[in-house]
Amino acid sequence: MYQCGLWGVTPMSDVSVVAVIPARMGSTRYPGKPLIEINGLPMIEHVRRRSLMCHGFSDVVVATCDKEIYDVVKQFNGHVVMTSAKHIGATDRVAEVAENMVCTHVINVQGDEILILPEDLSKMVQAINTLPKNMFWNATANIVDKKEIADCSIVKCVVNKQKKIMYCARDFSALQLKNSFEPVQKILGILGFRKDALLNYSGLNRTPLEITQSIDQSRIIENDLELISVQFSAGFPGINDVREESTVKSILKTNKRQKDILKRILN
Repeated sequence: MYQCGLWGVTPMSDVSVVAVIPARMGSTRYPGKPLIEINGLPMIEHVRRRSLMCHGFSDVVVATCDKEIYDVVKQFNGHVVMTSAKHIGATDRVAEVAENMVCTHVINVQGDEILILPEDLSKMVQAINTLPKNMFWNATANIVDKKEIADCSIVKCVVNKQKKIMYCARDFSALQLKNSFEPVQKILGILGFRKDALLNYSGLNRTPLEITQSIDQSRIIENDLELISVQFSAGFPGINDVREESTVKSILKTNKRQKDILKRILN
């Protein structure tokens, strides 16, 4: 692996990327959601199997503070680690697990991203391999419906021309965006970290916007650290409430690519 610098090309150590999937039973909006069954499999297992379909990871591990989730993942012979129950944010849970893993970079794949495409996860791995000295990356996707602008279940962000994420929020309706939604994008629950940057993040105090809107990424931005956007092909919904569960089930029945992945997962 090489990194281009001011004076040419300098060698870098090998990049090793692990995927950590944080999951807990105590969701405010949908308690117990990691274990809801979709087509006969708990949601956490859907996410784990999709992550395994991305061949850029040296390991895929579930991070949880709940014995119920731990037992289910073990039942499917998955790699799972118990964490402290004191973590408020998912990123802090990921950091606890990553600290003891042999890797250079970590990708946080949120446990409710049940429709994540393996090829999109590969885009995040590729972005890390291209510029491994960067510290933070976040998956983003285009907004396709005006209703998403004010939907507080969807985190949005402003992305500048250098692909840097400037600000995150849940409601952008005050901007009165009409036909074009740029520079606003959807934030997806896929974050990439250089390992040392992730551990440093965990040592920072929670920030005002992070606390107010419950958005982990705000801690990065409020500390004036670069968060780079990685454009994904689609912004499929995760499951945060019962309404989104119905939407996800419908997409799994009607979207050709999703049907293909589901078939591979179930087989």
